[in-house]
Amino acid sequence: MIKCAAITDESDNSFKRHHGERLTLVLGLTTFISTFGSSFQYGYNVAVVNSPSPFMKQFYNTTYMERYDSPMEDGLLTLLWSLSVSMFPLGGFFGSIMVAPLVNKLGRKGTLLFNNIFAIVPAVMMGVSEIAKSYEIIIVARFIVGMCAGLASNVVPMYLSELAPKNLRGAVCIVTELLITTGILLAQTFGIRHILGNSTGTHFHAHEVTFHVPTTNLCDQGAASLGSHTCPLPILPSLQDIII
Repeated sequence: MIKCAAITDESDNSFKRHHGERLTLVLGLTTFISTFGSSFQYGYNVAVVNSPSPFMKQFYNTTYMERYDSPMEDGLLTLLWSLSVSMFPLGGFFGSIMVAPLVNKLGRKGTLLFNNIFAIVPAVMMGVSEIAKSYEIIIVARFIVGMCAGLASNVVPMYLSELAPKNLRGAVCIVTELLITTGILLAQTFGIRHILGNSTGTHFHAHEVTFHVPTTNLCDQGAASLGSHTCPLPILPSLQDIII
């Protein structure tokens, strides 16, 4: 019996020497969970502001009018929108600076768990931005989620490269880039007007923020122009209007 066990161990070691370690279920789940919770968020937040930009600008202008009883100037609106977009890479810069001290203090896994704070807090902030009637919250939240992306883009490859066996290291680490591009793809897909990229269902996704923007009542305008109370038939959108 002992001899058979020794032969089995020797054959396993010989397989590992020639073929390397195999991909286990634990390694696969660890790779997917760590990249989905970090790298996917990074990619999603890169592209998520593209499609709902007209409705978010309308939210900025409406909020400004409620505060100051005057419409927002185009220059100020452009400045605020530029800040909303640029705060993400700025936060990524500061998040990258925080990698070394956090990794040395908390470890790779501990840093990834700590990084969840920079994902949950901006999600809550963006969720209450409409209730609070504040576009400043969105700008600050974009900075914080940028810190999340900066930490994730550095710590996740480091964590996976140390976790994976030598022969699987390249395949495991490439999942980080795969989830980033997947996040960008889903953000653009959800931005299609007939899904979420419209005035009644625009979600600033990754954080589930919904903006309800008042729309023009086309039925009333059509009835007034025709001098009747009948509603004209709706105009079907073209392919260019459906895909942004």
